[in-house]
Amino acid sequence: MRRAVVAPGRVPLVGHAPLLHRDALRFLCELRHHGPVTKIYIGPRPVHVVNSSENIRELLTVQARSFDKGAMFDALRVPLGDGLITAAGDRHLRHRRLVQPAFHHERIARYARIMSERSRSRADGWEPGTTRDLVPEIHRLTLDVLLRTLFAEPQDPALKAAVKDWLSVKYHSMRLALSPLHAWAERLPLLPGWRPPDAGPLQRLVDVQLRIIESYRADGRDRGDLLSMLLLAGGPEGALTDAEVTDELITLFLAGTGTVSASMAWALHEISRRPDVQRRIHDELDTVLDGRPPRFEDLPALVHMRQVLTEVLRLYPPSWLLMRRAVRPVTLGGVPLAPGDEVFFSPYALHRDPQLYEDPERFDPDRWPADAAAKAPRHTFLPFGAGSRLCIGEDYAWAELTLAVAAFTAHRRLAPAGSTPVRPLVGTVLRPDRLPLTAQARPS
Repeated sequence: MRRAVVAPGRVPLVGHAPLLHRDALRFLCELRHHGPVTKIYIGPRPVHVVNSSENIRELLTVQARSFDKGAMFDALRVPLGDGLITAAGDRHLRHRRLVQPAFHHERIARYARIMSERSRSRADGWEPGTTRDLVPEIHRLTLDVLLRTLFAEPQDPALKAAVKDWLSVKYHSMRLALSPLHAWAERLPLLPGWRPPDAGPLQRLVDVQLRIIESYRADGRDRGDLLSMLLLAGGPEGALTDAEVTDELITLFLAGTGTVSASMAWALHEISRRPDVQRRIHDELDTVLDGRPPRFEDLPALVHMRQVLTEVLRLYPPSWLLMRRAVRPVTLGGVPLAPGDEVFFSPYALHRDPQLYEDPERFDPDRWPADAAAKAPRHTFLPFGAGSRLCIGEDYAWAELTLAVAAFTAHRRLAPAGSTPVRPLVGTVLRPDRLPLTAQARPS
Protein backbone atom coordinates (compact mmCIF):
# COMPACT_ATOMS: atom_id res chain seq x y z
CA MET A 1 0.00 0.00 0.00
CA ARG A 2 1.20 3.49 -0.71
CA ARG A 3 -0.10 7.02 -0.74
CA ALA A 4 -0.67 8.96 -3.91
CA VAL A 5 1.75 11.81 -4.59
CA VAL A 6 0.17 15.24 -4.15
CA ALA A 7 0.55 17.24 -7.37
CA PRO A 8 2.67 20.39 -7.13
CA GLY A 9 1.01 23.80 -7.16
CA ARG A 10 -1.46 23.42 -4.29
CA VAL A 11 -2.61 26.79 -2.89
CA PRO A 12 -4.04 27.22 0.64
CA LEU A 13 -7.87 27.24 0.80
CA VAL A 14 -8.39 26.75 -2.96
CA GLY A 15 -6.06 23.80 -3.61
CA HIS A 16 -5.36 23.09 -7.30
CA ALA A 17 -8.50 24.88 -8.50
CA PRO A 18 -6.53 27.84 -9.97
CA LEU A 19 -4.51 25.45 -12.15
CA LEU A 20 -7.69 23.77 -13.33
CA HIS A 21 -9.27 27.14 -14.01
CA ARG A 22 -6.23 28.49 -15.87
CA ASP A 23 -5.64 25.51 -18.18
CA ALA A 24 -7.41 22.35 -17.08
CA LEU A 25 -6.42 20.32 -20.13
CA ARG A 26 -2.70 20.93 -19.77
CA PHE A 27 -2.83 20.40 -16.00
CA LEU A 28 -4.54 17.03 -16.36
CA CYS A 29 -2.08 15.89 -19.02
CA GLU A 30 0.88 16.86 -16.83
CA LEU A 31 -0.39 14.80 -13.88
CA ARG A 32 0.79 11.60 -15.58
CA HIS A 33 4.37 12.66 -14.74
CA HIS A 34 3.59 12.28 -11.01
CA GLY A 35 2.47 8.66 -11.08
CA PRO A 36 -0.43 6.43 -12.13
CA VAL A 37 -2.60 7.86 -9.33
CA THR A 38 -2.09 11.48 -8.24
CA LYS A 39 -3.81 13.46 -5.51
CA ILE A 40 -5.11 16.98 -6.08
CA TYR A 41 -7.32 19.26 -4.00
CA ILE A 42 -10.45 21.20 -4.97
CA GLY A 43 -10.61 23.61 -2.08
CA PRO A 44 -10.57 21.29 0.97
CA ARG A 45 -11.71 18.24 -1.03
CA PRO A 46 -8.99 15.68 -1.87
CA VAL A 47 -9.37 13.99 -5.24
CA HIS A 48 -7.42 11.03 -6.63
CA VAL A 49 -6.73 11.41 -10.36
CA VAL A 50 -6.17 8.15 -12.24
CA ASN A 51 -3.64 8.64 -15.03
CA SER A 52 -2.90 5.15 -16.41
CA SER A 53 -5.04 3.11 -18.78
CA GLU A 54 -4.65 -0.03 -16.68
CA ASN A 55 -5.95 1.69 -13.56
CA ILE A 56 -8.79 3.26 -15.54
CA ARG A 57 -9.74 -0.23 -16.74
CA GLU A 58 -9.66 -1.37 -13.10
CA LEU A 59 -11.88 1.55 -12.10
CA LEU A 60 -14.46 1.11 -14.86
CA THR A 61 -14.77 -2.66 -15.11
CA VAL A 62 -12.88 -4.87 -12.66
CA GLN A 63 -13.82 -2.86 -9.56
CA ALA A 64 -16.75 -0.94 -11.00
CA ARG A 65 -19.09 -2.05 -8.19
CA SER A 66 -16.82 -0.34 -5.65
CA PHE A 67 -17.55 3.06 -7.21
CA ASP A 68 -20.52 5.25 -7.97
CA LYS A 69 -20.98 8.69 -9.43
CA GLY A 70 -18.92 11.60 -8.11
CA ALA A 71 -18.99 15.35 -7.50
CA MET A 72 -19.80 16.41 -11.07
CA PHE A 73 -22.92 14.26 -11.08
CA ASP A 74 -24.09 15.75 -7.79
CA ALA A 75 -23.82 19.15 -9.45
CA LEU A 76 -25.48 17.89 -12.65
CA ARG A 77 -28.48 16.50 -10.77
CA VAL A 78 -29.94 20.02 -10.38
CA PRO A 79 -30.12 20.85 -14.10
CA LEU A 80 -30.45 17.23 -15.33
CA GLY A 81 -32.68 15.41 -12.88
CA ASP A 82 -31.97 11.73 -12.15
CA GLY A 83 -31.68 10.09 -15.56
CA LEU A 84 -29.01 7.72 -16.89
CA ILE A 85 -26.17 10.23 -16.59
CA THR A 86 -26.74 10.95 -12.91
CA ALA A 87 -28.60 7.84 -11.69
CA ALA A 88 -26.73 5.38 -9.48
CA GLY A 89 -26.88 1.72 -8.51
CA ASP A 90 -30.03 -0.29 -9.20
CA ARG A 91 -31.87 2.73 -10.59
CA HIS A 92 -29.22 3.16 -13.27
CA LEU A 93 -29.28 -0.53 -14.25
CA ARG A 94 -33.08 -0.62 -14.42
CA HIS A 95 -33.30 2.57 -16.50
CA ARG A 96 -30.59 1.35 -18.85
CA ARG A 97 -32.50 -1.86 -19.57
CA LEU A 98 -35.72 0.06 -20.20
CA VAL A 99 -34.19 2.79 -22.37
CA GLN A 100 -32.03 0.46 -24.50
CA PRO A 101 -34.81 -0.50 -27.00
CA ALA A 102 -35.09 3.15 -28.08
CA PHE A 103 -31.60 2.77 -29.59
CA HIS A 104 -31.99 -0.56 -31.37
CA HIS A 105 -30.64 -0.76 -34.92
CA GLU A 106 -33.98 -0.43 -36.68
CA ARG A 107 -34.90 2.62 -34.61
CA ILE A 108 -31.62 4.38 -35.38
CA ALA A 109 -32.20 3.67 -39.08
CA ARG A 110 -35.49 5.56 -38.76
CA TYR A 111 -33.86 8.43 -36.89
CA ALA A 112 -31.10 8.55 -39.54
CA ARG A 113 -33.59 9.64 -42.19
CA ILE A 114 -34.34 12.70 -40.07
CA MET A 115 -30.62 13.30 -39.42
CA SER A 116 -29.78 13.19 -43.12
CA GLU A 117 -32.68 15.38 -44.26
CA ARG A 118 -32.18 18.08 -41.61
CA SER A 119 -28.40 18.15 -42.10
CA ARG A 120 -28.79 18.58 -45.87
CA SER A 121 -31.40 21.30 -45.36
CA ARG A 122 -29.03 23.21 -43.06
CA ALA A 123 -25.98 22.73 -45.30
CA ASP A 124 -27.77 23.58 -48.58
CA GLY A 125 -28.38 27.12 -47.37
CA TRP A 126 -24.63 27.78 -47.15
CA GLU A 127 -23.68 29.49 -50.40
CA PRO A 128 -20.11 29.20 -51.79
CA GLY A 129 -18.01 32.25 -50.98
CA THR A 130 -19.80 32.97 -47.70
CA THR A 131 -18.47 32.61 -44.16
CA ARG A 132 -20.31 31.31 -41.13
CA ASP A 133 -19.52 30.63 -37.51
CA LEU A 134 -20.57 26.99 -37.43
CA VAL A 135 -20.76 26.67 -33.64
CA PRO A 136 -24.26 28.18 -33.38
CA GLU A 137 -25.23 26.61 -36.74
CA ILE A 138 -24.34 23.13 -35.51
CA HIS A 139 -26.03 23.71 -32.18
CA ARG A 140 -29.27 24.64 -33.96
CA LEU A 141 -28.95 21.59 -36.20
CA THR A 142 -28.40 19.09 -33.38
CA LEU A 143 -31.27 20.57 -31.38
CA ASP A 144 -33.53 20.38 -34.43
CA VAL A 145 -32.58 16.74 -35.06
CA LEU A 146 -33.01 15.84 -31.42
CA LEU A 147 -36.46 17.40 -31.11
CA ARG A 148 -37.59 15.60 -34.29
CA THR A 149 -36.30 12.23 -33.09
CA LEU A 150 -37.59 12.64 -29.54
CA PHE A 151 -41.02 13.93 -30.54
CA ALA A 152 -42.93 13.12 -33.73
CA GLU A 153 -44.38 16.64 -33.61
CA PRO A 154 -41.67 18.89 -32.13
CA GLN A 155 -43.14 22.28 -33.04
CA ASP A 156 -44.61 23.10 -29.61
CA PRO A 157 -43.33 26.67 -28.96
CA ALA A 158 -43.51 26.16 -25.18
CA LEU A 159 -41.21 23.13 -25.51
CA LYS A 160 -38.66 25.02 -27.61
CA ALA A 161 -38.65 27.96 -25.20
CA ALA A 162 -38.21 25.68 -22.18
CA VAL A 163 -35.36 23.78 -23.85
CA LYS A 164 -33.50 26.98 -24.73
CA ASP A 165 -33.95 28.28 -21.18
CA TRP A 166 -32.59 25.03 -19.74
CA LEU A 167 -29.66 24.88 -22.15
CA SER A 168 -28.54 28.33 -21.02
CA VAL A 169 -27.79 27.08 -17.48
CA LYS A 170 -26.71 23.45 -17.84
CA TYR A 171 -23.18 24.23 -19.07
CA HIS A 172 -22.14 25.56 -15.64
CA SER A 173 -22.32 22.19 -13.88
CA MET A 174 -18.71 21.18 -14.52
CA ARG A 175 -17.40 24.51 -13.25
CA LEU A 176 -19.54 24.02 -10.14
CA ALA A 177 -18.03 20.58 -9.55
CA LEU A 178 -14.49 22.04 -9.83
CA SER A 179 -15.25 25.11 -7.72
CA PRO A 180 -13.48 25.45 -4.36
CA LEU A 181 -16.48 27.49 -3.15
CA HIS A 182 -18.73 24.51 -3.85
CA ALA A 183 -16.31 22.20 -2.01
CA TRP A 184 -16.17 24.48 1.03
CA ALA A 185 -19.98 24.84 1.00
CA GLU A 186 -20.25 21.06 1.40
CA ARG A 187 -18.33 21.37 4.69
CA LEU A 188 -19.82 24.69 5.74
CA PRO A 189 -23.45 24.66 4.54
CA LEU A 190 -24.08 28.15 5.88
CA LEU A 191 -21.15 29.66 4.00
CA PRO A 192 -22.14 33.32 3.36
CA GLY A 193 -22.85 34.11 -0.26
CA TRP A 194 -23.26 30.49 -1.36
CA ARG A 195 -26.17 30.00 -3.71
CA PRO A 196 -27.25 26.60 -5.05
CA PRO A 197 -27.83 26.41 -8.81
CA ASP A 198 -31.23 27.55 -10.09
CA ALA A 199 -33.61 24.61 -10.49
CA GLY A 200 -36.26 26.77 -12.20
CA PRO A 201 -35.30 26.01 -15.84
CA LEU A 202 -35.36 22.28 -15.16
CA GLN A 203 -38.81 22.45 -13.56
CA ARG A 204 -40.23 24.49 -16.44
CA LEU A 205 -38.90 21.93 -18.94
CA VAL A 206 -40.31 19.06 -16.87
CA ASP A 207 -43.75 20.73 -16.76
CA VAL A 208 -43.87 21.03 -20.55
CA GLN A 209 -42.72 17.45 -21.00
CA LEU A 210 -45.35 16.13 -18.61
CA ARG A 211 -48.06 17.78 -20.71
CA ILE A 212 -46.67 16.10 -23.85
CA ILE A 213 -46.39 12.73 -22.08
CA GLU A 214 -50.02 12.99 -20.98
CA SER A 215 -51.13 13.44 -24.60
CA TYR A 216 -48.98 10.48 -25.75
CA ARG A 217 -50.44 8.21 -23.06
CA ALA A 218 -53.97 9.24 -24.01
CA ASP A 219 -53.19 8.46 -27.67
CA GLY A 220 -51.51 5.12 -26.89
CA ARG A 221 -49.84 4.50 -30.27
CA ASP A 222 -46.21 4.21 -31.29
CA ARG A 223 -45.40 7.38 -33.22
CA GLY A 224 -41.96 6.10 -34.22
CA ASP A 225 -40.08 8.53 -32.01
CA LEU A 226 -37.89 8.16 -28.92
CA LEU A 227 -40.62 9.28 -26.53
CA SER A 228 -42.95 6.53 -27.79
CA MET A 229 -40.26 3.95 -27.07
CA LEU A 230 -39.68 5.29 -23.56
CA LEU A 231 -43.40 5.11 -22.82
CA LEU A 232 -43.78 1.63 -24.30
CA ALA A 233 -40.74 0.21 -22.51
CA GLY A 234 -41.43 -2.27 -19.75
CA GLY A 235 -40.14 -5.38 -18.04
CA PRO A 236 -40.35 -7.44 -14.87
CA GLU A 237 -39.68 -4.33 -12.82
CA GLY A 238 -42.44 -2.37 -14.52
CA ALA A 239 -42.43 0.56 -16.92
CA LEU A 240 -40.93 4.00 -16.46
CA THR A 241 -43.10 6.46 -14.57
CA ASP A 242 -43.84 9.85 -16.07
CA ALA A 243 -41.27 11.46 -13.76
CA GLU A 244 -38.65 8.89 -14.82
CA VAL A 245 -39.43 9.51 -18.49
CA THR A 246 -38.84 13.25 -18.05
CA ASP A 247 -35.47 12.52 -16.43
CA GLU A 248 -34.44 10.39 -19.39
CA LEU A 249 -35.65 12.96 -21.91
CA ILE A 250 -33.51 15.60 -20.21
CA THR A 251 -30.51 13.25 -20.26
CA LEU A 252 -31.04 12.89 -24.01
CA PHE A 253 -31.14 16.67 -24.40
CA LEU A 254 -27.66 16.89 -22.89
CA ALA A 255 -26.17 13.99 -24.85
CA GLY A 256 -27.94 14.84 -28.10
CA THR A 257 -26.97 18.50 -28.17
CA GLY A 258 -23.81 19.18 -26.18
CA THR A 259 -21.74 16.09 -26.96
CA VAL A 260 -22.78 15.61 -30.59
CA SER A 261 -22.54 19.29 -31.53
CA ALA A 262 -19.09 19.61 -29.93
CA SER A 263 -17.76 16.59 -31.83
CA MET A 264 -19.32 17.78 -35.08
CA ALA A 265 -17.71 21.20 -34.72
CA TRP A 266 -14.27 19.72 -33.96
CA ALA A 267 -14.61 17.43 -36.99
CA LEU A 268 -15.32 20.31 -39.37
CA HIS A 269 -12.51 22.30 -37.75
CA GLU A 270 -9.93 19.59 -38.45
CA ILE A 271 -11.26 18.79 -41.92
CA SER A 272 -11.19 22.46 -42.96
CA ARG A 273 -7.50 22.70 -42.06
CA ARG A 274 -6.45 19.65 -44.09
CA PRO A 275 -6.97 19.69 -47.88
CA ASP A 276 -5.65 16.12 -48.17
CA VAL A 277 -8.28 14.85 -45.73
CA GLN A 278 -10.99 16.76 -47.59
CA ARG A 279 -9.94 15.28 -50.91
CA ARG A 280 -10.16 11.75 -49.53
CA ILE A 281 -13.58 12.49 -48.00
CA HIS A 282 -14.81 13.93 -51.30
CA ASP A 283 -13.52 10.92 -53.25
CA GLU A 284 -15.19 8.51 -50.84
CA LEU A 285 -18.52 10.38 -50.84
CA ASP A 286 -18.48 10.60 -54.65
CA THR A 287 -17.80 6.88 -54.96
CA VAL A 288 -20.27 5.65 -52.36
CA LEU A 289 -23.11 8.11 -52.94
CA ASP A 290 -22.71 9.05 -56.62
CA GLY A 291 -24.41 12.39 -55.98
CA ARG A 292 -27.38 11.19 -53.94
CA PRO A 293 -28.00 12.00 -50.25
CA PRO A 294 -26.39 9.66 -47.69
CA ARG A 295 -28.51 6.99 -46.04
CA PHE A 296 -28.12 4.89 -42.91
CA GLU A 297 -27.21 1.90 -45.10
CA ASP A 298 -24.22 3.83 -46.49
CA LEU A 299 -22.48 4.29 -43.15
CA PRO A 300 -20.39 1.07 -43.21
CA ALA A 301 -18.99 2.03 -46.64
CA LEU A 302 -17.77 5.46 -45.45
CA VAL A 303 -14.54 4.00 -44.11
CA HIS A 304 -12.32 7.07 -44.28
CA MET A 305 -15.04 9.25 -42.77
CA ARG A 306 -15.19 6.84 -39.82
CA GLN A 307 -11.40 7.04 -39.42
CA VAL A 308 -11.51 10.85 -39.45
CA LEU A 309 -14.28 10.99 -36.87
CA THR A 310 -12.52 8.44 -34.67
CA GLU A 311 -9.39 10.59 -34.67
CA VAL A 312 -11.48 13.67 -33.88
CA LEU A 313 -12.99 11.87 -30.89
CA ARG A 314 -9.53 10.84 -29.75
CA LEU A 315 -8.18 14.39 -29.78
CA TYR A 316 -11.38 16.06 -28.56
CA PRO A 317 -13.43 13.64 -26.44
CA PRO A 318 -16.57 15.58 -25.46
CA SER A 319 -16.47 14.16 -21.92
CA TRP A 320 -12.97 15.45 -21.18
CA LEU A 321 -13.20 14.77 -17.42
CA LEU A 322 -15.19 12.06 -15.63
CA MET A 323 -15.67 11.29 -11.96
CA ARG A 324 -16.39 8.43 -9.60
CA ARG A 325 -16.77 8.11 -5.82
CA ALA A 326 -15.72 5.05 -3.75
CA VAL A 327 -18.64 3.37 -1.98
CA ARG A 328 -16.55 0.82 -0.06
CA PRO A 329 -12.89 0.42 0.93
CA VAL A 330 -10.93 -0.35 -2.25
CA THR A 331 -7.36 -0.26 -3.55
CA LEU A 332 -6.68 1.38 -6.91
CA GLY A 333 -3.18 1.40 -8.39
CA GLY A 334 -1.81 0.38 -5.02
CA VAL A 335 -3.47 3.39 -3.34
CA PRO A 336 -6.08 2.67 -0.63
CA LEU A 337 -9.36 4.56 -0.97
CA ALA A 338 -12.01 4.98 1.70
CA PRO A 339 -15.78 5.23 1.12
CA GLY A 340 -16.58 8.74 -0.08
CA ASP A 341 -13.17 9.36 -1.70
CA GLU A 342 -13.47 11.16 -5.04
CA VAL A 343 -11.73 9.84 -8.17
CA PHE A 344 -11.23 11.74 -11.44
CA PHE A 345 -9.99 10.47 -14.79
CA SER A 346 -9.56 12.37 -18.04
CA PRO A 347 -10.27 10.79 -21.44
CA TYR A 348 -8.58 13.86 -22.96
CA ALA A 349 -5.31 13.20 -21.10
CA LEU A 350 -5.56 9.46 -21.73
CA HIS A 351 -5.99 9.96 -25.49
CA ARG A 352 -2.86 12.14 -25.61
CA ASP A 353 -0.62 9.81 -23.64
CA PRO A 354 2.55 9.10 -25.68
CA GLN A 355 2.75 5.66 -24.07
CA LEU A 356 -0.52 4.77 -25.82
CA TYR A 357 -0.43 6.79 -29.06
CA GLU A 358 2.59 7.58 -31.18
CA ASP A 359 2.97 11.35 -31.69
CA PRO A 360 -0.33 11.86 -29.85
CA GLU A 361 -0.77 15.58 -30.67
CA ARG A 362 -0.77 14.87 -34.42
CA PHE A 363 -4.10 14.51 -36.24
CA ASP A 364 -3.72 11.24 -38.14
CA PRO A 365 -6.84 9.33 -39.26
CA ASP A 366 -4.61 6.60 -40.69
CA ARG A 367 -3.56 5.56 -37.19
CA TRP A 368 -6.91 3.71 -37.09
CA PRO A 369 -7.63 0.47 -38.95
CA ALA A 370 -10.40 0.28 -41.50
CA ASP A 371 -12.94 -0.69 -38.86
CA ALA A 372 -11.63 2.17 -36.66
CA ALA A 373 -13.21 2.46 -33.23
CA ALA A 374 -14.51 -1.10 -33.33
CA LYS A 375 -10.89 -2.21 -32.88
CA ALA A 376 -9.89 0.45 -30.34
CA PRO A 377 -9.14 -0.93 -26.86
CA ARG A 378 -11.97 0.26 -24.66
CA HIS A 379 -9.68 1.61 -21.96
CA THR A 380 -7.33 3.58 -24.16
CA PHE A 381 -10.16 5.16 -26.20
CA LEU A 382 -13.05 6.52 -24.15
CA PRO A 383 -15.11 9.05 -26.14
CA PHE A 384 -18.32 7.33 -25.03
CA GLY A 385 -17.18 5.90 -21.68
CA ALA A 386 -16.80 2.21 -20.89
CA GLY A 387 -18.24 -0.61 -18.83
CA SER A 388 -21.73 -0.23 -17.40
CA ARG A 389 -21.55 3.51 -18.09
CA LEU A 390 -20.88 3.15 -21.82
CA CYS A 391 -23.06 5.74 -23.55
CA ILE A 392 -26.33 4.11 -24.53
CA GLY A 393 -26.65 6.45 -27.53
CA GLU A 394 -23.23 5.73 -29.07
CA ASP A 395 -24.67 4.36 -32.35
CA TYR A 396 -27.07 7.32 -32.55
CA ALA A 397 -24.13 9.70 -32.15
CA TRP A 398 -22.02 7.95 -34.81
CA ALA A 399 -24.91 8.07 -37.27
CA GLU A 400 -25.62 11.76 -36.72
CA LEU A 401 -21.95 12.73 -36.82
CA THR A 402 -21.34 10.87 -40.07
CA LEU A 403 -24.48 12.04 -41.85
CA ALA A 404 -24.06 15.67 -40.78
CA VAL A 405 -20.36 15.89 -41.69
CA ALA A 406 -21.16 14.28 -45.04
CA ALA A 407 -23.85 16.89 -45.67
CA PHE A 408 -21.52 19.79 -44.90
CA THR A 409 -18.58 18.47 -46.93
CA ALA A 410 -20.06 16.65 -49.94
CA HIS A 411 -20.62 19.64 -52.24
CA ARG A 412 -18.17 22.23 -50.97
CA ARG A 413 -14.66 22.74 -49.75
CA LEU A 414 -14.24 24.20 -46.28
CA ALA A 415 -11.53 26.66 -45.33
CA PRO A 416 -10.76 28.44 -42.05
CA ALA A 417 -11.79 32.10 -42.05
CA GLY A 418 -9.32 34.45 -40.38
CA SER A 419 -6.17 33.72 -38.44
CA THR A 420 -7.49 33.74 -34.86
CA PRO A 421 -6.92 30.26 -33.39
CA VAL A 422 -9.93 28.19 -32.35
CA ARG A 423 -9.71 27.62 -28.59
CA PRO A 424 -11.18 24.73 -26.59
CA LEU A 425 -13.72 25.65 -23.92
CA VAL A 426 -13.96 23.29 -20.98
CA GLY A 427 -17.41 22.96 -19.48
CA THR A 428 -19.77 20.02 -19.21
CA VAL A 429 -18.33 19.10 -22.64
CA LEU A 430 -15.18 20.11 -24.51
CA ARG A 431 -16.23 22.44 -27.32
CA PRO A 432 -14.64 25.07 -29.59
CA ASP A 433 -15.17 28.70 -28.68
CA ARG A 434 -15.95 29.59 -32.30
CA LEU A 435 -15.62 28.06 -35.75
CA PRO A 436 -15.60 30.61 -38.61
CA LEU A 437 -15.38 28.70 -41.89
CA THR A 438 -15.71 29.75 -45.53
CA ALA A 439 -17.52 27.55 -48.02
CA GLN A 440 -15.80 27.26 -51.40
CA ALA A 441 -17.12 25.66 -54.57
CA ARG A 442 -15.61 22.29 -55.40
CA PRO A 443 -13.72 22.25 -58.71
CA SER A 444 -15.63 20.38 -61.40
